[in-house]
Amino acid sequence: MEINLENKKGDGLRRKFITNIIFGQKLINCLSVEKKNKVSIDYFLNHIENFKKQKNERWEEKIDHSKYINLIPEDINLKLVDNTDIIIKNNYHIEPYCKKSLKLITPMGIFGKTSFHYKLVRLESKYYDLFGILYYGENIVGYICCGKRNSTSYKNLYIVLVKEYGRNFYDKMDKKLVIINDITEDISFYEKEVYQDYLRHFRSSLFSMVYEILGENKAIKNVVCIGEEEGGNLLQLFTVDFFNNKNDCNLKLNDISFHLFTLNTAMLSTDTFYKDFVELLGENSVITCFSRKNSAYESWNENKRMNLIFS
Repeated sequence: MEINLENKKGDGLRRKFITNIIFGQKLINCLSVEKKNKVSIDYFLNHIENFKKQKNERWEEKIDHSKYINLIPEDINLKLVDNTDIIIKNNYHIEPYCKKSLKLITPMGIFGKTSFHYKLVRLESKYYDLFGILYYGENIVGYICCGKRNSTSYKNLYIVLVKEYGRNFYDKMDKKLVIINDITEDISFYEKEVYQDYLRHFRSSLFSMVYEILGENKAIKNVVCIGEEEGGNLLQLFTVDFFNNKNDCNLKLNDISFHLFTLNTAMLSTDTFYKDFVELLGENSVITCFSRKNSAYESWNENKRMNLIFS
């Protein structure tokens, strides 16, 4: 795959790339300023609040793109070259959760989807490096960054995903479990659309970015997932998916610890799902937080495994 910056599509990629650079620089600037002032729950909430703040700035509408039009290097195809093309793992699934094959996207493919890649630009920050931006359609819904251990290595990788539930999500508080054809009898979901969103829009992008980052940065010891509302559910699925597939791909990873913080995230499945989930990560690695005005914590069934905390 090659990127042609001279045609109409290439111009669109330039504009999005420039917007993402401005967005990303502001994001990690604010994170760096607040890093020493935030602890415990506030540290996780700061990632979510800062992301929302930058989204609300609507940088796309404020930027004079003509000033930055040459930011994308002309040798982009060389910088993002990957001779493996698209890798399809036909035999590995997120069993017992789905039967769909895992597809890893090349760096060039990631740039085509998100108009950002860390090999093209390194933003300036004392504490963080931005590695990826997550999209849902044309909307930015999250980011991937690494916390700096020193000038040459990282200890923590952060995946932040903020995606609100649909307008009618809470219309029915007595949710019914739904079994999808490609899920075994052992698992079912209250909201099948969330599961389908994960498969269609996030699975390949998340896997591709995270595997590439971990493969090139062996010092990373922790993956910290921070999600709000549906973003939390999507990261729950990704975490289980990652553990089930990490040993089956052509990438040797060191021991990685996962930590998950969710805000106002409703139950996705039954208590059995969360029992296995907590056992996989460890009870102290899962923090579930709700605002008092949010009704997610009192819907569906009472879940005694979610370590409920109110902000």
